[in-house]
Amino acid sequence: MRAFLALVALDLKLSARALFAPLADKPRLARLALLVAALVGLHAAAWPVGLWVGAREGGESLAVAIRTGALFVLPWTVSSPLSALARSFATRGDLDLLLASPAPMRAVFAARLLSLGLESVGAAGLLLGPLADVCALQGRPHWLALYPALLGAGVGGAAVGAALALGLATLLGARRARVLSQLTATAIGGSAALAAQAAVFLPAGARGALAAWLPADLLGPALRAATGEPRALAFWMTGALTIYALGALTLAGAFARVAQISAGACEAGRAARAPRFTASLPAALRAKEARLLWRDPWLLSQMALQALYTLPIALILWRNGGVTAQPGVAFAPTLVVIAGQLSASLAWIALCGEDAPDFLATAPTTRAALERAKLGAVALPVALVLAPALGAMALVSPRAAATAAVFGTGAALSGALLMLWRQAPARRGLVLRRHSQSKAVALIEHWLSLCWAGATGLAALGSALTLAPLGFAVATLWWARPRPNP
Repeated sequence: MRAFLALVALDLKLSARALFAPLADKPRLARLALLVAALVGLHAAAWPVGLWVGAREGGESLAVAIRTGALFVLPWTVSSPLSALARSFATRGDLDLLLASPAPMRAVFAARLLSLGLESVGAAGLLLGPLADVCALQGRPHWLALYPALLGAGVGGAAVGAALALGLATLLGARRARVLSQLTATAIGGSAALAAQAAVFLPAGARGALAAWLPADLLGPALRAATGEPRALAFWMTGALTIYALGALTLAGAFARVAQISAGACEAGRAARAPRFTASLPAALRAKEARLLWRDPWLLSQMALQALYTLPIALILWRNGGVTAQPGVAFAPTLVVIAGQLSASLAWIALCGEDAPDFLATAPTTRAALERAKLGAVALPVALVLAPALGAMALVSPRAAATAAVFGTGAALSGALLMLWRQAPARRGLVLRRHSQSKAVALIEHWLSLCWAGATGLAALGSALTLAPLGFAVATLWWARPRPNP
């Protein structure tokens, strides 16, 4: 027990240090003042929400809001530990130190599981905790049950996520499971975000059916526990702690085995495959970029999640009816935006996130040839990602699919050219924060996506106004092109 508590405290300390890393250069008093200000601000923002909750307590609108929150939180408590555990096997971190320590493996794994569960509900706690506090101050203390309900969701979800991660690693091997675990976590997390907005997207009849089915069959105990019903809360916490305890007791051995195997997974994979040499520069660079991307499943999953979050726009357009109910108007612009974003991200990784620029500079070829080959390497993943969606759209509307393919190619080319012309070298892992390097480039990238999406929608409608956004996109690229030095 002593080792367990010490390890939990260490994990939470490391998590808090990572959370406050942006404030590390500020004095202690300033950090404390910012923390207090943030807490006060969150509670102030939650006060009117608490009044809204109090006015609608027991009503259908509040029940829908609680179900929406549960649909977001519960899948997230599974996907976050699954992703974190997969990353820990890949990056090692403190795993080797923990495996070599005299602490019992069950204590090590139980502590890691608990810390992962607390981290998974940390973000939700920052939003829901102030709401529970203000509801209690307004005379409804039963809302404080949100805290233990979130804790139960976190520890139970962590056990489920760990079981998935260890199961995939045991069946496929640590090396292959890296990518699949990260993509699985992304799919679960993305489904959480989309399911949380289902009340907005679905028609009224479907929303009513979902509202009638979910509380009774899936979310009933969680919802009643979150609203402070003592019996439901006791049942929820008992079930969650039981799942956590079973996971901590039964999965510790698998955790140790996978952690030990993953230490040599990369070396074993490389030794089993003989290198292949080719005289073709484009083919060699395509293979290099594909291999590096495949070795970094976190980048794959984050870009997939970024694309997934654009789908609600198409669903909203489709649901509103009228001309937007046409596939070309509702879904084709979304695919074009995904093509532009994905191409820009991959081009940034290939051009700006190059890990060995000095090595490539010594190659017996020109920089222009290297850049053309890298842009060619970017094109194939974009085409592979969009091909299934375009094929499905072609079954419904061949014209819409052709429009999306043509304008998606233009958007992908625009995003790649922008990254080529406005290179800002940085580490590959910062791809999703690349916009912090240059706000101007970020605005240009978003503006180009908007232009291509607008042109796609107008083309799907057969409007001659398609030329206007196309002209804006071409003019923006002309303005952003590199100028020769005088």
